[in-house]
Amino acid sequence: MKTYKLNPTPGSASGLDFERDLNDEQRQVVTAGSGPLLVIAGAGTGKTHTLTYRVAYLVSKGVPPENILLLTFTNRAARAMTSRASALITTDVTRQWSGTFHSVANRVLREHAPLLGYPKDYTIIDGEDAQTLMKSCIAEAGVGHLDRKLPRASMLTRLLSTTLNTGVSLSDALFERYPYFAHLVTPIEKILHLYQIRKKEMGLMDFDDLLVGWHRLLTEHPEVRRHYAARFEHILVDEYQDTNHLQGAIVDLMASVHGNLMVVGDDCQSIYAFRGANYRNILEFPERYPDARQYRLEINYRSTPQILELANRSIRYNVHQFQKTLRADRPEGPMPAHIHLRDPNQQAAFVCQRILELVDEGTELSNIAVLYRSHHHSLELQLEMTRCEIPFVVRSGLRFFEQAHIKDALSYLRFLFNPRDELAFLRLVRQWYGIGNKRAQDIWLFLSSQPDALAAIDDPALLGSLGGRAKTSWERASKLLSRLRSDRLATGPDQLLETLLQSEFKDHIQSTYDQADNRIADLEQLANYAAQYESLDHLLGEISLLSGISGQEIGVGEAFDDQFVCLSSVHQAKGLEWDAVFILSLSDGEFPHQSASQDQAQMEEERRLFYVATTRAKRDLHLCHPLIKTTRDRTPVVLRESPFVQELRDESHVEQRPLPWEDWKIEA
Repeated sequence: MKTYKLNPTPGSASGLDFERDLNDEQRQVVTAGSGPLLVIAGAGTGKTHTLTYRVAYLVSKGVPPENILLLTFTNRAARAMTSRASALITTDVTRQWSGTFHSVANRVLREHAPLLGYPKDYTIIDGEDAQTLMKSCIAEAGVGHLDRKLPRASMLTRLLSTTLNTGVSLSDALFERYPYFAHLVTPIEKILHLYQIRKKEMGLMDFDDLLVGWHRLLTEHPEVRRHYAARFEHILVDEYQDTNHLQGAIVDLMASVHGNLMVVGDDCQSIYAFRGANYRNILEFPERYPDARQYRLEINYRSTPQILELANRSIRYNVHQFQKTLRADRPEGPMPAHIHLRDPNQQAAFVCQRILELVDEGTELSNIAVLYRSHHHSLELQLEMTRCEIPFVVRSGLRFFEQAHIKDALSYLRFLFNPRDELAFLRLVRQWYGIGNKRAQDIWLFLSSQPDALAAIDDPALLGSLGGRAKTSWERASKLLSRLRSDRLATGPDQLLETLLQSEFKDHIQSTYDQADNRIADLEQLANYAAQYESLDHLLGEISLLSGISGQEIGVGEAFDDQFVCLSSVHQAKGLEWDAVFILSLSDGEFPHQSASQDQAQMEEERRLFYVATTRAKRDLHLCHPLIKTTRDRTPVVLRESPFVQELRDESHVEQRPLPWEDWKIEA
């Protein structure tokens, strides 16, 4: 007779076996005593596994589950840890409080919202609803007379979120993130104030209000703080390096009675400053809690010793960090490869050929990833993968040519090439301030009724049929279209895009899209790419290749099971792993970003980003360095090695140490 053994479930015999399931480092963390605890958990060291056992251990020692607070950055992670902990012991752990900061905040506010002037049955609005309300507030604020187009509602909600979560003033946030709107601080302040008033009048809270409300309850109502701080005997925080200023303050207040606070994170994976993450939360934890004990998880179960040697040597150049050395549990593997490529086109050709070789060697496509610092670094690769019929998925958003700001620019080129393209025209004309759907359709009806739509753009009859802002905007738009029309006769597509970038189109990008500098960099790369095409039809035809089935996109956080190579920004790849990883464009000014060259804090974050990229690889790691890029005037520019590569090359020379990679020579 065959015996079948079920896994332990709540109510069954305890499944805790520290000797079997934990290494020495993990065991020390799990069984640590009371007081503040800082756990520096390196990449691939089993952080989630350790946290799960910590919860189970506390409950097994008599701590009621409802007196434990577990804060994570996804509800899915919280549920998984709680479920696994329940399976390890005889107590149902699901009674503990666990979830994201926002979900726990909502649970607290449902009890105490009236103290802040909100009903208990307040409604939580999502991002789309928040933008709809913000649009109403823009109209109600009466600032539409401004000559300069205001930021879109989505940008205003992000701006408000930045100020609330980081503690930075509105004027400072504007200057840092949107300097081209700094002179509009007064009308923007009026709109945001009105937005806050309207939400409260309607009993609405957005996601930021949840955190702000939780923090206000803890600071303005001592009895609420004492109640919750006394209730939670133990507080555990996952991914602590990603917490922002407001979240860090909430954690400290919640731990103000018992002081049993365990924060787990990796300072070397703090890469989200642009989202408001406060690196100082984890770095200054020992200063805020002088009695805190520190633990390190350094045994890595993901990568080979060769990959970890590279990662360890690189991150040591950061001054502000908790020193650690990752040690591999896996056996030896191939040396990381550093490849000098002629240019981005040869880089793309190499990556595609190497991917096909890896597949022939037995690696599945879904176990291969290509990572990059900026989305435009993948432009040539996306085209080459399509030509080679290598299916790929873009994790960091849409494929390059399907991004909204790229399509905005291409709408001008499409209309110039084909004046009968109604979709292209409607997209470009709606980019102009004061021209909505109705006016756009009216203008199109007039132009499409003419023998030559392009020739009719400056027809006085059309201009006379418009009024107000629509008339002013169409006058400007028609002048730009006329200029592009005349330029097309004498220049290539790259110069048309350059003209576009020198025009009011740039204002549209800045007022419409967050991280406008990155969008403009994408558009400059598009112009650079277009320089190899002599005509619009050739360029647009090539771009249409990426509309096929070879490339697909998935939302951030979504999983995929089919056989696709994953293309991703490094920021979106954190927490993931693949057998083989390619890192693109490791050139000075590309990775690290050129903006970091004169700022130590930014350079250290860029080095942490490189560290995250290298530690995504389990077995094969390829570092790609294009030697030359061509500017829009066809001038070749030599690209130096990334400082992250050069500093290790110099170190090896001075200290007579082997390089942590193998240099590959390309034979064309």
